[in-house]
Amino acid sequence: MTCRIAGLVSALALAASGALAQEAGRAFNRIASFPVVANMAEGEDPAQESSAEIVAASDDGMVLVYTDSPLGAVGLIDLADPARPRPLGHVAMAGEPTAVSVLGRMAMIAVNTSASFTEPSGHLVALDLDSREERARCDLGGQPDSTALAPDGSFLAVAIENERDEEAGDGRVGQMPGGWVSIVPLAEGLPDCDGIIRADVSGLAEIAPEDPEPEFVHVNARGEIAVTLQENNHIVLLSRTGEVLAHFPAGTVDLEGIDTRRDGAIRATDSQPGRLREPDAIQWIDEDHFATVNEGDMDGGSRGVTIWNRDGRVVWESGPALEQAIIAIGHYPDHRSSSKGNEPRGRGLRRLRRGAAAVRPVGAGIGRGRV
Repeated sequence: MTCRIAGLVSALALAASGALAQEAGRAFNRIASFPVVANMAEGEDPAQESSAEIVAASDDGMVLVYTDSPLGAVGLIDLADPARPRPLGHVAMAGEPTAVSVLGRMAMIAVNTSASFTEPSGHLVALDLDSREERARCDLGGQPDSTALAPDGSFLAVAIENERDEEAGDGRVGQMPGGWVSIVPLAEGLPDCDGIIRADVSGLAEIAPEDPEPEFVHVNARGEIAVTLQENNHIVLLSRTGEVLAHFPAGTVDLEGIDTRRDGAIRATDSQPGRLREPDAIQWIDEDHFATVNEGDMDGGSRGVTIWNRDGRVVWESGPALEQAIIAIGHYPDHRSSSKGNEPRGRGLRRLRRGAAAVRPVGAGIGRGRV
């Protein structure tokens, strides 16, 4: 555990200290970028709205698949030469793709088809990356958000958020229907639609227990599913059969040394005591520890990262370190200071070589950076 925490602390400290030049061998450097407009087919309007959000790679790392919600499609990129990514076009999804996971050469794509906030719907599509053909489609019964594959490829977890309408009433949770987690068995690389388990996570959170809004899911080597209920400020651990193994509030952080004023100047001298974490992304580090990225949504957002023991104890908290690192590298968005600051979202634990410390890249959704 120590090496993993040290790896994260080192990554944050490295960015904040301005030591990148001296530590070039340990730094990440961009080798290429890909404009999503390059995936437009001949005759398509290149000015139409298009945006890459969730990205997954094929098992061999040769193809990237990304969701393009505004376009209602998933895009494909050839990474045979990572320094020269090539467009492979996009595939229409007849809805809003919200997440993608890839097993072998099969992309599992969650698609939101909701008619309204009160009539949520969606489905799961299995897309063959070679033929571009849809091999299976499962009705999910609600609005999907994120997906996560079991490491052994035996099932896919899908967070069914059934998100709230921020314009309805006071815009808070407590708007039905509530969400759940769908556990989709996989057989020979394809989803078994008839075997889907609906894991109930209602009645657990202190905030709007009747209206859980699952945001992110991740599966460990035991097949245990970690789930964030972001607006509910709660974390749930599930078995592969949908049993609730543990659950606990995500708690609060006392933030010092941050900027909370939208005034055109970056002054990291403010504080926010008792800030709800409201975690977005979650990822297992090993079978006993996981990390959350605390973006915030309704009332909170603690602007950082927390590492937890599976019993709900905090074993490491970044506090304001991530925000200060983003300020140091010149990517801090002052116009978000009065809200959620750098708004951290993504996560991805990787061990780059044998014996090395684990490194956790954290994406800043508004800060336009990655630390």
